[in-house]
Amino acid sequence: MAKTPTVRDVMGRSTRSFGLREPMDRAMHDLARSPFSALPVVDDDHRVVGVLSEKDCLRTVSQWTYEGISGGTVGDHMSPLEVRITPDMDLLAATRAFLETNFSSLPVTEDDRLTGFICRHDVLKGIDRWATAIDRERELRLTTTSGHERPTAIQQMQKVASSHTREQLTQVFRKH
Repeated sequence: MAKTPTVRDVMGRSTRSFGLREPMDRAMHDLARSPFSALPVVDDDHRVVGVLSEKDCLRTVSQWTYEGISGGTVGDHMSPLEVRITPDMDLLAATRAFLETNFSSLPVTEDDRLTGFICRHDVLKGIDRWATAIDRERELRLTTTSGHERPTAIQQMQKVASSHTREQLTQVFRKH
């Protein structure tokens, strides 16, 4: 049967990130021009500590506009990262991780260090390819296995019945 795909099989290799001390206005500018809806935030040791999402940026714009609060760093406005995705995690576990968060994309880390990025859509595409591979294998097994190796229920019953004497069958059917 087709092996369950891992995050490594479908993740993006992009390791673009923001630093905790990076000015928020510059980070918003960069995220607006990025193909991702969120990017990881790393500390001075390059460990992933959070995510800066489009929603975080919109919240920041709202604060700047309506509350008169401006400036700040990415660390002031990022969202903490509550789930971890690793390259060796299978796609079913990654699915669960995405269900536990509102982010549509998450960093992939090894020992808290950024190794890539994955989006919900990447997970869905990977699962779709896996399901297609399973269907192909199943179809191949059914078309390459001869009929006598795939007994029907009636054939199986006939086989069992022929291996018993008339008296044994009579006793079996009396009990049941």
